[in-house]
Amino acid sequence: MLAKLRIVLAFSLFALIAVLAFASLASAQDVQPLLDGGVETLPVNGFEVYVGEEYLHGFRSIRTHEPGDLWKHGQIALRWGVSDRVELEADGSAQKRFKADSGRVDSGVGDFSIWGKFLVWKGAEPGTAIGLRFGVKMPNTPTEKDFGTNQTDYYSEIIAGRALGKLKLWGQLGLGILDNPYRRQSQDDIYIYTLAFSYPVKEHWTVEGDARGFFSRGEPTLYGDNHSMRLGISVDLRRDLALSASFASSSGRLYGDWSGRVGLKYRFGR
Repeated sequence: MLAKLRIVLAFSLFALIAVLAFASLASAQDVQPLLDGGVETLPVNGFEVYVGEEYLHGFRSIRTHEPGDLWKHGQIALRWGVSDRVELEADGSAQKRFKADSGRVDSGVGDFSIWGKFLVWKGAEPGTAIGLRFGVKMPNTPTEKDFGTNQTDYYSEIIAGRALGKLKLWGQLGLGILDNPYRRQSQDDIYIYTLAFSYPVKEHWTVEGDARGFFSRGEPTLYGDNHSMRLGISVDLRRDLALSASFASSSGRLYGDWSGRVGLKYRFGR
């Protein structure tokens, strides 16, 4: 009974995030899911919830190009294992706060997004698979916000991973179609990439890292080219709860000069 109650509660939470996402999705900043499980999917009716904070130094306003600092307060992400080859993901920030170097401050509801991951082939070892991922962001944040575009954006990716003993490697290549509110009837097409790894250095401790970003298909875009290299660690506090922290060195208007992230992951269900 308790297990069923947890599943119902988690499904309700996922539905709530989905409703918020389609009602209030914003800006094209995060072109990858916040809670990235690589090519692995959760067990059927398994759930993973993430809550955390992120800080970006050197973020540049979409509207004015001013440099400053961006806080993402109340980051939340959810993964739901629909089947052994299908997973749904939702993520976003309860609030974003941008402080320009000039002292000007802007804040508002952060981004929300919905992603679907579909594996077309699975190897014998967990972490070895090939699949597809699709994502969508819909408009809400007004264009006068420093971190919003009030546009709808779409993403599609091919994902692949390989397990080499304890070491897990995976990568993603894809395309993004981002509406540009500052050029009439215009869109920015971008290439998306990720190369990531995870390795358990000792019991309950896992080192994680990735190189990711996106760049334009030739013409200058509203967002420019953005790249980052992140290194972090995840510590299992108990079987179903983990603490994660990471640091990234980056470049680009949206990724800033460097960033830090900390959060808690809780997994339950089957």
